[in-house]
Amino acid sequence: MTIERMLWFDEQVRAGRRPGSASLAAQFKVSLRTARRDIEFLRNGLQAPLKSVPGTKGYAYDDPGFYLPSSFFRKEELFALLIARHLFGVIRPPLKEEIEGIAGRISDLFKVPFLETLGEAVSFDVTRGMEVPGKVFFDLLRAVTLRRAILARCRSAGRGDDRALEIEALRLHFARGNWYLVGISAGRKGLGIFPLDRIRGIEVTGRRFIPGKSARAVDAFLRRVAGGFRGGGPVRDVRIRFRPGKSSWATRQVLHPAQRLQLELDGSEVLEIPTASFIEVLGLVLRHAGDASVIGPTALRDAVQAEVERLNALYRG
Repeated sequence: MTIERMLWFDEQVRAGRRPGSASLAAQFKVSLRTARRDIEFLRNGLQAPLKSVPGTKGYAYDDPGFYLPSSFFRKEELFALLIARHLFGVIRPPLKEEIEGIAGRISDLFKVPFLETLGEAVSFDVTRGMEVPGKVFFDLLRAVTLRRAILARCRSAGRGDDRALEIEALRLHFARGNWYLVGISAGRKGLGIFPLDRIRGIEVTGRRFIPGKSARAVDAFLRRVAGGFRGGGPVRDVRIRFRPGKSSWATRQVLHPAQRLQLELDGSEVLEIPTASFIEVLGLVLRHAGDASVIGPTALRDAVQAEVERLNALYRG
């Protein structure tokens, strides 16, 4: 007997609906023979005090104080149920009716007293996801599955203006409360990560592309961006650009004895640091609130941008 059928039957009995093998079979589209075996398992295997109710072809509990034993659930099943319920509340793309139905059935499972209590005993430290416009999400999903390039209108970080990008869309990725598009934009070498809350609109083009080695490199890229720098190890050849006139604080901070500041033709300045930690770089960028941005190495830039986006989403919510 599956957990879902068992919990549904228990809930129906407690609600006084007198469920039987016919209603159980109809609810889960199983045979009457399977439904009868399920009820026998409840009665004999779990010692549920089920009694037949004359004239109803259904059952009631002889002892209203009976509860399903928690030991029946394997720890893996309990863990999976808790994670599934939490993720459906956190990962919030526009959900189709079928997916909403699954989320509803998982929520219904936790109406059983034992699981309801268990749910209150466990918490998760995961940022609640941001709403993603339906058209953007499903157009991106179509582009990724069909291997079509997209034209995306994206809000620039720190400035608020829009820019147009052509991107070969490789994957939609959910991490730490936000959705991201992983792909390759025109004129850029290597993979990039684009927060979906910055994408104002997209157009799926007719241009198809062959992912090649890029698709195989996505997993390694995401591991590097998501956790590679957060382990505290040194990052080499760090380059941070400051807007014109905004580098005075950086010149007074010594992150490395061999660091140097280079003046660019547009008046901006680039701080070059032989080695620095992810936390040091992130702290410097956050202190300058949009006036400083990482320009190298690429993976560090993407990791810092992803963390800034996560923090923005956390404090906006």
